[in-house]
Amino acid sequence: KPLRYYASDQVHSCHRKAMEALGLGNRALRRVPTDAGLRIDIAALKAAIAEDRKAGFRPACIIGTAGTVNTGAIDDLQALATVAAEEDLWFHVDGCIGALIAIAPENRSLVAGIEQAHSIALD
Repeated sequence: KPLRYYASDQVHSCHRKAMEALGLGNRALRRVPTDAGLRIDIAALKAAIAEDRKAGFRPACIIGTAGTVNTGAIDDLQALATVAAEEDLWFHVDGCIGALIAIAPENRSLVAGIEQAHSIALD
């Protein structure tokens, strides 16, 4: 079964390039619509996972964003961690823009859930 990865439609282009570098192709990354705050829409994500399973894909990973490049939007990382656990998927956080705000006690709540990630990208 072809693998499927999920991220918001605001995800950085490096993730598309990673899919291509791995030989999976651009279509392996399913871009999920965002809500009014430009965060991944959790209901749409759940629907996409169910739809892909039914279509014969093998969901593998949810990519959450802790600060998008274009707007700084931060996905609901706690909700994404929950969905990943329920669906038995890897949970990765692209934290290149905002993950380090977790070290500031007054801002830690903005990235709550990041500690549940299986992997985090920083730069």
